[in-house]
Amino acid sequence: MNLLGKIFAMAILVLSVMFMTLSLAVYATHKNWKDEASQLQSQLTQSRGALELKIAEFNRLETQLTGEVESVNQQVRKLETERVALVERNSVVQSELDQLKAERREATAMVAATQANNQRLADEVTGLRQDIRTNEQARDQAFHTTLTATEELHQKAGELRNSVERNRQLTEQVSGMTSVMDAKGIDPNTPPDAITPTVDGLVSRVRQVAGAQLVEVTIGSDDGLKQGNTVEVYRGGRYLGRLDIVKTSPDRAVGRVDRRFQQGSIQEGDRVATRLRIN
Repeated sequence: MNLLGKIFAMAILVLSVMFMTLSLAVYATHKNWKDEASQLQSQLTQSRGALELKIAEFNRLETQLTGEVESVNQQVRKLETERVALVERNSVVQSELDQLKAERREATAMVAATQANNQRLADEVTGLRQDIRTNEQARDQAFHTTLTATEELHQKAGELRNSVERNRQLTEQVSGMTSVMDAKGIDPNTPPDAITPTVDGLVSRVRQVAGAQLVEVTIGSDDGLKQGNTVEVYRGGRYLGRLDIVKTSPDRAVGRVDRRFQQGSIQEGDRVATRLRIN
């Protein structure tokens, strides 16, 4: 019987003594036994109900306590398993530590031997430094001379490679340009300024100035057109004449009608082109 059961037993004992004392008091005062018995019976019923509630609470707490104890036992078993694993891990780590200590001792011995060897070598180096210093001066002079000559050689070789590559590129460009010019019917010896770009536009305005007929077109310097070029004017399938460009702007140009080639009246909306495209 645990502590809670003992408490309930003591409570029952106290209640029993209390009821017995109460009965003696009733008997001593010669009260009405029936009423007193009814009252005591009612109190007894209430006490029993309270006692049953206490017992039910006790059983519930005992069940809860049992579950908690089992949970704690499971945690203890889990912790014990982890403890065993940690002990085994600690044993492995200790073995590794012992091995590392042994390796460290070996390494320390090797370092001591190496230091002694280094000291011996340092003594030998000290004796050789003077000779080396003299040889280094002569070597540095020779190296400087060689380095200067090598740099000049590399520079000249680089310039030669660049020249050869540039010559190859220029040769390819000239070959490609020659093919394009042959396809366009252009003489390779023609000056660049004499070549008229292939453009196509419209007549936007026609006016007379000082006896000359000037025509404004919708193509300009942004299209490659410049002063001195000529363009042809046509309407549908009819050729109308030629314009000599006298002024250009980025998106406009003004041409003067060449009377020698005029074959019709030029109007706004007529088409102009450096090469005829008459359907």
